[in-house]
Amino acid sequence: MDALPEDLDLITLRRRIATRIIGNVLMRYERVASTNDIARERARSGAAEGLIVLAEEQSAGRGRLGRNWVASYGDALLMSVLLRPVWLPPGEAFTLTMLAGVALCEAVEQVATVRAQLKWPNDLLLFADGAWRKCAGILTEISVAGDAIEWAIIGIGVNVNQAPAVAVNGRDLQQTATSVSAAAGQRISRTALLETLLTSLDERYALLRSGERATLFADWRARLAYLGETVTVTLPNGELRGIAEDVAADGTLLLRDAAGVLHTIHTGDVGF
Repeated sequence: MDALPEDLDLITLRRRIATRIIGNVLMRYERVASTNDIARERARSGAAEGLIVLAEEQSAGRGRLGRNWVASYGDALLMSVLLRPVWLPPGEAFTLTMLAGVALCEAVEQVATVRAQLKWPNDLLLFADGAWRKCAGILTEISVAGDAIEWAIIGIGVNVNQAPAVAVNGRDLQQTATSVSAAAGQRISRTALLETLLTSLDERYALLRSGERATLFADWRARLAYLGETVTVTLPNGELRGIAEDVAADGTLLLRDAAGVLHTIHTGDVGF
């Protein structure tokens, strides 16, 4: 018999975390359309940065490129973080996605004792069943006022104790996705993972505010899978195949095709 889903223990979490900004307010919902939608409403109404919106289930969770995020009740970590990085130029907004990706890798490795990588630009990969498979996704939204970021919302969805086994929009998720528990070989406490993730996010955000952007970029780049390998990038208007040579400081992918032309890619989906 499958284990019952674990309720997120916010009472314990509030008692244990000692973060400075991230997690100063925690909101938990049973079922919502999207945690990003709620965080956006709170941002527009003036909520302070550090707010965390959590949900046990989403009916309209979104991933990149308009894809749905599928997760069963109580088995995933579905959350959004509200930030107000008014000191960060809008052109460097992708730094926030880097921050979330590195913090997520650190948290998963600490709690589950597994190796974590990032697939450009914002997917968490874990090694399971003999291959690297997607375990989590990050979706960052920003609002710009003048020449400054008014607010930013980082949505994070992690398959903690369930690997999808269904087809969605023609994609066979069973062949490409996994969960933290599947990679670790044991059930994982969502509360423990959340605590560790909030701590890592808080520490990384403090460093970013202090000007340590080069360190964050280096740590993010070191986590990237498939650099130096031949990949196919699905673009809004077609596909491009070549060697993923490197990434730029703003997060763009540098891909060299068979003709030797170097392409700078801002948005796409990497695959083989």
